[in-house]
Amino acid sequence: MKKLLITSIILGLLSCAHNETHEHHHEHEGHVHTAECGHEHHHDADEHHHDHEETVSNSVAFSHEQMEKVDFEVMKVVKQPICQIIKTTARVLPSQDNTKIITAATDGIVEFSKDNFVEGLNLTEGMVVLTINNGKMAQGNLSVLQEEVTADYNRTKANYERKKSLFADKLVTENDLQEAEAEYLKAKKAYDNMQENFADGKQVIKSPVSGYVKDIFVANGSYVVAGQELMTVCRAGKLYLKAELQPKYFPVLKNVVSANFKSLNNNKMYSLEDLNGRLLSYGKATSFDSPLIPVTFEIDDSDELVSGSFVELYIMTKDENEGIMIPNSALIEEMGSFFVFVEVRHELFEKRAVTVGVSDGFNTQIVRGLESDETIVSKGAIYIKLAQGSGKLDPHAGHVH
Repeated sequence: MKKLLITSIILGLLSCAHNETHEHHHEHEGHVHTAECGHEHHHDADEHHHDHEETVSNSVAFSHEQMEKVDFEVMKVVKQPICQIIKTTARVLPSQDNTKIITAATDGIVEFSKDNFVEGLNLTEGMVVLTINNGKMAQGNLSVLQEEVTADYNRTKANYERKKSLFADKLVTENDLQEAEAEYLKAKKAYDNMQENFADGKQVIKSPVSGYVKDIFVANGSYVVAGQELMTVCRAGKLYLKAELQPKYFPVLKNVVSANFKSLNNNKMYSLEDLNGRLLSYGKATSFDSPLIPVTFEIDDSDELVSGSFVELYIMTKDENEGIMIPNSALIEEMGSFFVFVEVRHELFEKRAVTVGVSDGFNTQIVRGLESDETIVSKGAIYIKLAQGSGKLDPHAGHVH
């Protein structure tokens, strides 16, 4: 009986020991399982951290305080009509209406009114620019001509006055009076012209307009003949932008809506609207000697534009296509590639590569890389680039709050 009781107790103890061992094994398995889950969770955290670093490496923080210190603006990207752009070179020329050619009215020796009479000299209307000395000429001497014109004027005037008196007394016919008046008026016109433009055997040449000397074709002291061109004088008013295009552009020239141009002297951009410009004309045909099509725009004169200089011209023609155009100031160029900064959230911007298309001088088409309603930096992108280069990124960049 005692043996059975002892045996039962021993078996019970062994059974408890086995159960504890089994339970401990399950608890250990549970611990391992939990550790494995923790490892997987840690792996996910690494992936999240990796994505976070990728976002940070392509983004840069730019605080509100920094924005206020520079010329900084953002804009929302929208689709708009895209013009066909013809980029070419044009020359700045004075308009025909504002260019006056001065010619000699007699043979003689040129004498400029100033010792330093040069191109670019400012003139006022009526100012004496030169004289042509004809006093020592054997033929066509102005002094002799002046005497003849003056004598003819005095003679016809006296005859006309006498005929008027006789006509009052009905001693001459009305026809006689009219003939005398016609002779007098003709002689008076020649006399007035001589008095205004000739003196002491010289032709006195005055500037017909207020402006500047554009070209001088003769030298001081040179001999000229009647009808010879002496100089051109230009007045402020209008200028021409004249370009020459290949015939392939002829079909679209009827659809020209505007143009922009950049002065090669100061790299400043202008639009036709800035200078009240318009398309004046374009050629309708070509020739063997001139296979290109001339295109001429008219603009207001400007002190910043030099007559005779060249400009980069962007001719815009109407097109039915739509696309995204952004200011050139929004583009950052690096090694031939172009980037923009897209606003991710307030004070955080993403640097993004874009593919560019046509440009009208002020704006550039974005073919790929931007979508409508995205917000980009339109002014001050260079400052964000500098901030990115400094490596001072927002420690919270990429987080969603």
